[in-house]
Amino acid sequence: MLAAPILAMLLVAPPTKAELARYVYPLAKPIRCPKILIDTKEAPDLQAWAETARSLATSWFPQLCQLLATEEFKRPKSLRFVFRAKQDAPAYCAGDEISFSAEWVRKYPDDLGIVIHELTHVVQAYPANKNDVGWLVEGIADYTRWWRYEPEAPRTRIDFSRASYRDAYRTTAAWLAWTSQRYDLRLVPALDRNLRRAEDPMPTFVKFTGKTADALWAEFREASQPKR
Repeated sequence: MLAAPILAMLLVAPPTKAELARYVYPLAKPIRCPKILIDTKEAPDLQAWAETARSLATSWFPQLCQLLATEEFKRPKSLRFVFRAKQDAPAYCAGDEISFSAEWVRKYPDDLGIVIHELTHVVQAYPANKNDVGWLVEGIADYTRWWRYEPEAPRTRIDFSRASYRDAYRTTAAWLAWTSQRYDLRLVPALDRNLRRAEDPMPTFVKFTGKTADALWAEFREASQPKR
């Protein structure tokens, strides 16, 4: 396991206001991170990693609030980072608690991006939606991780023979990033606003790009093909 000082060197500095302006307009108001409580009773050896994760979350929570449409967001009073000895998923968010797999952290101690993904879910805090939106919720969380926190990280190649923009996670995130850059950087915050209000997000693609999600996926697929 990497020591806390080494992990700290791996953190990506929070983007400046000028840098954020390249990605989203208009900027939402930054919101201070709630107090973060740490529970490492089941994995005391991960205390140093937990402290680094807390530092990262504290600095990035306001940035995530600026990247999303948080006008109606109610910040929780506190957050809990719990490290569990037995957990199938690497991490998951439930309300104001993020649970981390101790086994995963020990195996991948440099995977701090997982904190950003789950912290995005804290900020999302969407109500129930009668539409099929789970894929988009996870896509936005991976968008903030892979295209904002870790923009230089290696990307997984998409197998377009089987992939869909509804696959969630990195595939959806890549599509959102490409579409935003090509058409309108306000797209993701607008979609976030739809989800925050339990609305159908699909008309927003047409509103901001003039094209349906299906048409945008076809265009993204074509643009992603190797040049001959």
